[in-house]
Amino acid sequence: MDSDAFPDLRAAGVTPREREILWLVGERLQNQEIAARLRLSERTVESHVSSLLRKLGGSNRLALVDAATRLRAGREPRGVLPRPLSSFVGREREIGDLRRLLGAHRMVTLTGPAGTGKTRLALHLAHEATALPPAVLVDLAPLSPGDAVERTFAEALSIAGEEHRLRALIRETLAEGRHWLVVDNCEHVTASAAALLADLLATTGHLHVLATGHEALHLTGEIVYEIPPLPLPALDDPAAVLDSGAGRLFADRAAAVSPGFEVTADNARQVALICRRLDGLPLAIELAAARVRFFAPADLLARLDDRFALLTDGARGSPNRHRTLEEALTWSYELLGEDERLLLERCSVFPGAFDYGTAAGVLAYPPLDPAELLRIFSRLLDRSLISSRHRDGTTEYRLLDSVRQFAYHRLLARGTAEDTRGAAGEARSAAEEAHEQHARHHLRHAAAGAPDLRGRNQAAALLWIDRRSADLRAALRWVLDRDDTTAAWEFIAGIGTAWEVVGCNGEIFDWLDRLLRRPLPDSDLGFRAAITCAVVLSFQDTGRAGEFAGRAYRMVEGETGYGRADDRADHRRALALLVRGWTMLYGPQRAEALEHLNRAAEIFERLGDDWHHALALGNSALALTSDPEATLARLAHAAELFGRLGDHVKRANCLNHMGIRAIENRIRLDDVPAWLAESARLARTGGNDHERLHSELYRATLDQHLGDHAIARTRLAGLLAEFRRIGDLRCAVRCLLGLGRTAAFDGEHEAARRHFTEGTRIAVGLGDVRITATGLRLLAGADHATGRFERAAALLGAAERLDPVPWEGLVPDPRLPAALRERIGPADFEAAFAAGYGTPPARQLDGSGPPLGTGLLQND
Repeated sequence: MDSDAFPDLRAAGVTPREREILWLVGERLQNQEIAARLRLSERTVESHVSSLLRKLGGSNRLALVDAATRLRAGREPRGVLPRPLSSFVGREREIGDLRRLLGAHRMVTLTGPAGTGKTRLALHLAHEATALPPAVLVDLAPLSPGDAVERTFAEALSIAGEEHRLRALIRETLAEGRHWLVVDNCEHVTASAAALLADLLATTGHLHVLATGHEALHLTGEIVYEIPPLPLPALDDPAAVLDSGAGRLFADRAAAVSPGFEVTADNARQVALICRRLDGLPLAIELAAARVRFFAPADLLARLDDRFALLTDGARGSPNRHRTLEEALTWSYELLGEDERLLLERCSVFPGAFDYGTAAGVLAYPPLDPAELLRIFSRLLDRSLISSRHRDGTTEYRLLDSVRQFAYHRLLARGTAEDTRGAAGEARSAAEEAHEQHARHHLRHAAAGAPDLRGRNQAAALLWIDRRSADLRAALRWVLDRDDTTAAWEFIAGIGTAWEVVGCNGEIFDWLDRLLRRPLPDSDLGFRAAITCAVVLSFQDTGRAGEFAGRAYRMVEGETGYGRADDRADHRRALALLVRGWTMLYGPQRAEALEHLNRAAEIFERLGDDWHHALALGNSALALTSDPEATLARLAHAAELFGRLGDHVKRANCLNHMGIRAIENRIRLDDVPAWLAESARLARTGGNDHERLHSELYRATLDQHLGDHAIARTRLAGLLAEFRRIGDLRCAVRCLLGLGRTAAFDGEHEAARRHFTEGTRIAVGLGDVRITATGLRLLAGADHATGRFERAAALLGAAERLDPVPWEGLVPDPRLPAALRERIGPADFEAAFAAGYGTPPARQLDGSGPPLGTGLLQND
């Protein structure tokens, strides 16, 4: 160092060699270490230390340490804060909030998980604030866990003194005038930092403190402000990405390492997904953006499953614990107790949000003490490792995805727990046991909730399934990957006919596809599995659904017959009759379907099973195709029964069926809007989005029949995407046929043909005779309009074979057969009609499509 910078040393006669030794004493090196550093003898160093004590008036070595600290601090401007080289992005709301809090309160603590940007925000506030005095930064990061903090405070404030006097000296310094301290990184020295700050705030009237850490300091008057992750992009277009804090930060940091980088229409979706996968965590986003030098956003996104290998090498000058994402999280993890670490690791088996009751049911097993779980869980919350949010009067918890992946890696690293044994007695790893607990809990809970799905607790039961959908997917995947088909069937067959309430979407079909590669279970579980398959598959493949209905019916043959005293056997028989009639509704055997459904309704009524009685009654109404008024009356009766039971979803379903049957038969059209409006309201109340979509579909169908094709077209296009998304193929067909009708109305006959062809092809695959016949008749109308006259006649023949009595409301033009006879002549019309009558519908459709179903619709 330049000796002129320290005139006091020169005036005291301190030589250059003595000055070198003074600085090393100030670094708390011992004489032996100084001698080695300067290549002197230890005796020479002792001599220079004695000389320094004489010249500077010190009584012991600690006085030299204080002198060196004071002289160094005097050379540097007091209270200098580091200024980051990169720009500050986002946090507008937080900055506004904190400015108000700092103006009104003396003690504010910023909390949040590792990497959320607490230090950066605190420094930004310190540089920008004008209402407070210049801030002094007290960085506690270099201390070891549990260390005293007084020396670090003193050095920041340029205070020198003996250890036992430091607190008093700090108090004296801060008692004069106004002061503002930014105390950073308190998490590993919480107790000592809190004790000192409590003392200082109580004894100094004009001190303001802004602290940062993973948890609150729990001081009187402390205001705790949790720093959330950055806001995520709401949409995937460039403007929306750049309008979010997370997207803006990614773009800014990526442009810094790869000049010219921009968020464009080509990469906006990938950038948005990166920000979402990283939960808006600033450190993770900055580390990811730095990789744009090597990977395009799409490549980055694909590598985020291994983010701890990817997100490394932070900017030089960052604290070591923030140079990689894993180091930042390890810093937090290592401050936990062993029981806190274990609970955090077990929480990683939740794929999304969870409530405390579920966590207690899943995670509280040895060696964790259930009685201690709340305390441990609260500690993880306090330390920002578990995030919380209030939703509809309840509190949900979750791990940020980066925290979850980190914790899961630690759970895997625990290896095999010796005291954890599977059913066969084999040792199981800690991760396997946690997954097993998670899967069993959710599958059992879902099946046990089936009665609630059919009654007055329906809304709560549906809400539970909706919010636990990610857990149920993970649980099914876990048991299926281990070939535990019994556990999977106990869940799926446990819900059974209540899938009609839950809604049959694409996931249940995927699960069944995997399960049905193996034989059904034996005994009662196999019977319930067959019943469930018949119900669920009727939405996608009525032919296959009928096979399972027949299997269930054969299972009960020979058991106690109808009308006898064995109620359990009678209930099984009624279920078999119900699904057998149900699956026949979509084929040509509607008279037989009605007989089965009537018998099922009688048995359920006698047994006092009101819900299944109403279900059989409502389905039987759909078999009364020749008497529309009787259909509506029976559906109204079923709707009333469901209403008494508190089943909003099935009442909505009956009202929807009433609406579409009235439209198709052109009766009571004035009543339809009220039915559909009530259905939509009940669906929302019951928490069933599927029935709400049904009511919107039938409202669009009514608009179309009333001549408002423009509104119908817009609604149907949106609904088609929704029904495809959830896997409701039957309603997707209705949307396609409706869109074809709107196109035909507008004279767009080729577009109409495309819609009718696609819809009819799907209907063939479903095995739904009636809707297939409707599609064929509509397609015949489009062929007539485009000059394909013989083919139009053949399509009418194919439709006639399937369903001789068409729905009046869906026939494109009842005069079409006569028009075709006139156009191509009676003989040619009859020949084409007969050819179509004798040809399976699948062969009538042009173009290539997915594999179709079997039976009458496919073959002779």
